[in-house]
This record gives sequence, C-alpha cells and structure tokens, in this order.
Amino acid sequence: MNCYIDAGNSRIKGRIARRPEPFAVTWPDPDEPDAVGALATRLEPLLVDDKGRSPRQIVLASVVEPTRREWLETALAEICPAAKRRWLSVPKKCCHVRVAYPEPARLGIDRFCAMIEARTRVEERPLAVINAGTAVTLDVLDADGQHRGGLILPGWRAQLEGLRSAAPGLGDAIEPLLAGKAPTDDSGDGVPEATRQLGLAVDTTSALDVGRHWLLAAGVNEMLAVWRESLAEQGELAVVIAGGDAERLAGLVDPAFDVRPEGDLVLDGMVRLAKARR
Repeated sequence: MNCYIDAGNSRIKGRIARRPEPFAVTWPDPDEPDAVGALATRLEPLLVDDKGRSPRQIVLASVVEPTRREWLETALAEICPAAKRRWLSVPKKCCHVRVAYPEPARLGIDRFCAMIEARTRVEERPLAVINAGTAVTLDVLDADGQHRGGLILPGWRAQLEGLRSAAPGLGDAIEPLLAGKAPTDDSGDGVPEATRQLGLAVDTTSALDVGRHWLLAAGVNEMLAVWRESLAEQGELAVVIAGGDAERLAGLVDPAFDVRPEGDLVLDGMVRLAKARR
C-alpha cells in the first residue's frame, strides 16, 4: 500500500491508500532536543496499524528547508525501514498543465500538484488556483492548461509572525491573535464594533486583525479581477480555493466570482502526478 505525504511549512499532511481519512501532524519545535524522535512518535501510530502493517512505498512532496526534510526522511526510515521513499518533482508538462516557469524545479511542488488536480475538476475554462496555508499562493491556468504564472502572499498567521519579528513592540498585541483569540466587543458576537461598521479598529490587536483580512481580501480580489478581464475571451474564470484556510479566504472573495472551495488539492494532485510519472 502507498502513503502520500505533503510536508508543508506548518504541518505534515498525508493519506494512506484505501484509508478514507487523511492525517496531519505539526512539526516539532526547532529547539526540540530530539526532533526526529518527536516526529517519529507523532507519525508512527498513523503509518503503522494495529497489526504492524506499514506502507510499502511513501510518496513525498515538500517545500520545507533541508533540515526539516532530513528530519522527515530519518523518522520515516525508523518507522518504515522497508518502505521505498519517492520524492516528487515538478515537470515542465504533466496532466494537461504546462508550467510557465523557465526552470520548473523552482515552482513549489505543492502549487503544481494543486494545479493539476484543480484542472481535472474544472476543464476548458480559465482557472485561478488558490492554496491558502502558511503562504497564500495564487496560480492562473488558461483554458488550454497553460500556466500563466502566479503570486505568493503571506497567510493570516505569517503576517503576524512577520510583524512580530520586524516590529517587536507589537508583540503584546499580536500574541492573542496567534493564540487564536479574536478581539471582542460587548455585543458578544466576536466582531469589534468599529470593524462591523467601517472596517476600522480602535485598539492595536483589532487593527492587526482587520489589517490582515483587508490585505488578503484586497490582494486576492484585485488580482482575480485582472485575470478575469485578461482571459475573458476564453470563458468565465473559475476560482478554486483549497488549503487549511480555504473557507476563511473564500468568505473574503467577491461573490461575483465563481468560487469553489475544495478539499486538499495537493494530496489528490500528488496521487495523480505519481501515477502519471511512474
């Protein structure tokens, strides 16, 4: 049986063939004295069943730095020593998608897998593929499957972490948001009154919260409008959104667009790419 693992910046997501549900674990803290051991402890119960059976082949896609990739390699070797490990790479063309990058290897494998899976779900129309995770990636395909290029924005959490590093004085205001505590007012509905009325805030934590939403809403909607106009002769632009923050981002997109929140495009695309590139 095969296992497919998408090693992202925040989490390691995976799926084992013939098992219905995907799994996900977080990376160990960089300061963890035995990061490999901690990772193996998290992954082993997901990869080895109660009868001791484990995958024969593990197909991997990763956008992380070499250190964490090495952690994952070592942990998998400990858990499934007999399993063949296969790392996917981005080809120039596959599964009806042609990559725009002059050097395809420089395109994130997660973006490519998301594109080829989205293309199979939406055919013969211009297509915007958005993956909302640590980074929010946007890629455009024309109706013929030619990748026109894309862009990358910082996701909700990445915006806060970047500001915390660049502007330490905002740290106290940022921490509640990183802990998942949204600013509240006396109405009890979790939405600041100023935000509700004007999209403005009257305290720093709320200002950060509103600002990160406006940044993504403005950036995504503006670019979708540009792409829709430039590809209008090929048909109506479809917008496919996936990733951990897919529903959150979909709520910010102008309802005039044909928006389709999807499941995990990357894992499904990995299966498709692995079969096509045997």
